Amino acid sequence: YLKEAADLGHQDAQQELALTYSTHEKETHLHYTTLAASQGNSAACCLLGGYFTNADCGLPKSLILAKHYSEKSLEVDSFDSISAYNFSLASILLSVERYEGVLNIPGYSPIPTILFWARKAQEGESLPIKGRATKLISIIEAKVKSHCANCRKEAEGSSFKRCVRCLGAWY
Repeated sequence: YLKEAADLGHQDAQQELALTYSTHEKETHLHYTTLAASQGNSAACCLLGGYFTNADCGLPKSLILAKHYSEKSLEVDSFDSISAYNFSLASILLSVERYEGVLNIPGYSPIPTILFWARKAQEGESLPIKGRATKLISIIEAKVKSHCANCRKEAEGSSFKRCVRCLGAWY
């Protein structure tokens, strides 16, 4: 009955059937996961976001689709920490790829969004996700603190900082 319900379009049945096929039939697993995600199942969206980020289950690495599905998985009230971490990871990888490693672009910065969702991932109960989110936050904060926010010049290590290029001051 589960396959019949899944074939008739019941998203929870599609997700459940996808999980039963996850170990031995990857193509069928991916088919039902995609069907469930297309109907808005947040768990299926979370899986697809992770698959596109890591190029799993025969899918190509696509950071745009990873960010899309991870963001879709966050649209429900009760998202999990894996969804939040997947979204923050896809966002930073996409930004690094698009903007050649520059994360703080004048007028646009993905950093606040990335840090917000990484901190939400830290609030979850999964210890591996907490550790990964903590590491992601520390990497971003270290990268941002070491440059002038105005002109991107490498900052010098003191409590009061003044950029010699643009003369901007910050504490």
